[in-house]
Amino acid sequence: MKQLESHLSFLPEKTKKMFFSAFNNLICYSPTIGVMGKTGTGKSSLINALFQSPLSSVSDVSGCTRQAQRFSMSMNDHALTFIDLPGVGESLERDKEYHSLYRNLLPELDLIIWVLKADDRAWSSDEQCYHFLTEQCGYHRNRFLFVLNQADKIEPCRQWDEQRHQPSDEQAANLALKQQAVITAFKPYHTVIGVSAIENFQLTALAEKLIQALPAQASSGVARQLNTTYRTATVETSARDGFGQCVSDIVDTLIDIVPLPALIKNTLSTVKNSIVSATKSLWGLFF
Repeated sequence: MKQLESHLSFLPEKTKKMFFSAFNNLICYSPTIGVMGKTGTGKSSLINALFQSPLSSVSDVSGCTRQAQRFSMSMNDHALTFIDLPGVGESLERDKEYHSLYRNLLPELDLIIWVLKADDRAWSSDEQCYHFLTEQCGYHRNRFLFVLNQADKIEPCRQWDEQRHQPSDEQAANLALKQQAVITAFKPYHTVIGVSAIENFQLTALAEKLIQALPAQASSGVARQLNTTYRTATVETSARDGFGQCVSDIVDTLIDIVPLPALIKNTLSTVKNSIVSATKSLWGLFF
């Protein structure tokens, strides 16, 4: 931290405190991720496979008569919350009830992971719910990450390579067709990845895509919780870059809104890149 403080020594004490307050809030940011998908898609097993700590039930979140289950995990004072959202595979005739629930929850969510079964032939209820969230609730497509889970069950399932934990050529071809079907049906913003939580198939690719899909302020907190197997160089680089971008935004905010002398503002603009580099070099200490 002394290295960082040296870059800010010219700032008035009040401004310096404002920076470190925002900086500490960034480090302590607690991400919240929504999880959607019909029962039986393996949502819990997928989350438990990706992360170091098992899901721990916290509470139910009510919206009229509808409820969402809240789960959490924590490590070294960093907390991560998952909310299992209802609605997929249920009747959407009670739109007002769902709307009330989602209206309360969506602003809290950094991202929604939508889990589909790779061998499922019908996604009509998923499509209905997705259109409801994007068209009626106004949740942007870039806030959804679609995952095809249980790739080991895709036909011909008997051809799954048990030794190498990967699909046969024929299964891989069918999985690619399923991925294209998801793209056609949902028009997702992010790449669709086919995985198997049980077989640990493609979980590294999913972890990397997850960190890239998250808002910058949430990426480091999620990366910290990932199973060490999936905390790759790509994951850490993406999270570190996101952290640096947030620090850059903090500096820009100080320049824009704090009434400082022109000389100090110019100096802060000049050393901004040095401040960002210093914080990125310290990223491993925080996460």
